[in-house]
Amino acid sequence: MQKVEIYTSITNEKDNPRNDIKVFSDYNKFVSPVLNAKIFKILPHKYLDCDISVWVDGNMLLKISKEQLVAECLGEADLAVFHHNHSACMDWEMKWIKYVWRSRDRKVYEEAIRQVDHYKALGVADTAKMAMCGMLIRRHTPMMARFNEAWWAEICRWGQRDQLSFPIVLSQFPEIKVKYITQNVKNNSYMYYEKHKHFNT
Repeated sequence: MQKVEIYTSITNEKDNPRNDIKVFSDYNKFVSPVLNAKIFKILPHKYLDCDISVWVDGNMLLKISKEQLVAECLGEADLAVFHHNHSACMDWEMKWIKYVWRSRDRKVYEEAIRQVDHYKALGVADTAKMAMCGMLIRRHTPMMARFNEAWWAEICRWGQRDQLSFPIVLSQFPEIKVKYITQNVKNNSYMYYEKHKHFNT
């Protein structure tokens, strides 16, 4: 039987404390609390001993068992993620980032602009299939570990908005079998979605 681990990371009291799943919360090597949490999200192969990991944001709670979730959402794929129900392309994603982050954290907004401009210059922005990365189901294989490492490198290069780099890095691994979950990440049959406790991160 395959070992499945469901986990999250909560830093800077962004979400309420949890004891229903594995929680990473004491990493403080980065100045940014976002990166202190995100390193666990992006690199589960370094921190978990399992066959399949299920990352959920700290404000997402399962309605069903992790085993049922994996069976229904991952199936025979290597990676499962929710499709982006709002942003069909990076331009749409940037409209949201501009609306939310331009006044909340100008640095995040400016990082995203430089990142997307770079992808456009490479000619890959328009073909990127956007995803909602609040939940990620991954098989712990050498191929997925390489994907994780490449994704983390892209985040460290450009900025914290991992949904911008996700499709770009994924396109570099055409052998990865991806299953896009067609339900809404905030309203679906698998999880409850709560508002973040606050937006300090």
